[in-house]
Amino acid sequence: MTYYEKAKKLFKMIEEGKLLEALDIYYHKDVLIISDDGTERKGLEQAKAYDENFLKEIVEVIGGEVYTITSDEERGITMVEFWIHLKFKNGNKKTIKEVAVQYWEGDYVIKENFYSKK
Repeated sequence: MTYYEKAKKLFKMIEEGKLLEALDIYYHKDVLIISDDGTERKGLEQAKAYDENFLKEIVEVIGGEVYTITSDEERGITMVEFWIHLKFKNGNKKTIKEVAVQYWEGDYVIKENFYSKK
């Protein structure tokens, strides 16, 4: 399976509400995730804890879409541009527009950088 296909399957799972399961399947135990503000999550357990807490605050996914996925198969890098519109327990709504750059090691994402779009 190509890296493009892996990224596509990963984001399909996220769209289906299976974020935590996708982490277990596609992320390396030593993954490094870097948010657009520079915050780092080191290791799968820290990444899952962050996402579990984030998901607890969401009441509704109003919309979302993957715009595009591209890959550099030789270097094992995928890039996914997407947006998601969320409603939180406190009543606030937020649209997140990001690009995720994923560095793969075999079948797993070993590093992921997020870049916000304004």
